[in-house]
Amino acid sequence: MKGDESKPIWIVVTLLLALVVGITMYQLLAKTNAQKTFDDWLGDISAGQVSIKLTNFCKTWRDAGFSEATVNQNKLAEATVAAAHPSLTTRYFTADEFEVGERLSPCDCAVYLYTLGEMSLLDMQTFYNPRNCHDMTNDLAEGIVR
Repeated sequence: MKGDESKPIWIVVTLLLALVVGITMYQLLAKTNAQKTFDDWLGDISAGQVSIKLTNFCKTWRDAGFSEATVNQNKLAEATVAAAHPSLTTRYFTADEFEVGERLSPCDCAVYLYTLGEMSLLDMQTFYNPRNCHDMTNDLAEGIVR
């Protein structure tokens, strides 16, 4: 009879452990579905679309005054991957930066648009701030600003 008294405790502990594991698995699956990885986005963008997607996104953002409130986060993620795409001759971003949550900034887009001739040097300098641009973009911009 003494062993029967401890069984309800183990049943409760087992149920609580199962509940914790279930909640954790649900959160992991929800996060995976809501947030694509760099490789997932990379697979969605063909080499021929890279510059088109990046250019269109940056032009649209520029036309909206580089306002953060106007940015669609999925489009921003897609443009960020395009800026790091292996087919792009000059990259403005890295996959590691994307995976830690970094995304293109107005500074990155301004430098990119300037290199395409879509933005004047004066306008580019208005949005250029070395603290807001990413390393690869800063390296390119420092050569332009000098």
